[in-house]
Amino acid sequence: MSVVLDQPSDTAGLRVVLVDARPERRQLMSHVVEGTVDGAEVVALADSKLSAIAGVEEQHADAVVLEIQMPVEDGLDTIASLRSRFPLLAIVVCSFHIDEKTKQRALAQGADAYLGKPITPRELNATLSRLRPLGSATPRTPPVPSPSP
Repeated sequence: MSVVLDQPSDTAGLRVVLVDARPERRQLMSHVVEGTVDGAEVVALADSKLSAIAGVEEQHADAVVLEIQMPVEDGLDTIASLRSRFPLLAIVVCSFHIDEKTKQRALAQGADAYLGKPITPRELNATLSRLRPLGSATPRTPPVPSPSP
């Protein structure tokens, strides 16, 4: 399920998709992401890999904040799928699941940062600012073969 949130079309802030299997945690993290004056903007909420991909694509998101426990294997698969499809996307795992093995697996799948909860809005937004991509995430398109002479 992907929920698109209303937002002004000319917003200068970082556009974020939140991914978590639990709706109450998505709502809580929405407040954390948008919790500072210069905070990022949550543009979509997702509860699965497919809804995360759709949210990033439809909303031209710059970043994803993801809870790895979807369960964990689904979270890792979501990271790998997002990274392969959106190479410029900033992917931040923000989770209570903080064991080193899972953290290393998430980073190997393509996450840019792995933060332990609880986290403050200032800490999360500092990480998002540091990872801010050059432009919005765009789907990778296969190269067009050049015609043979």
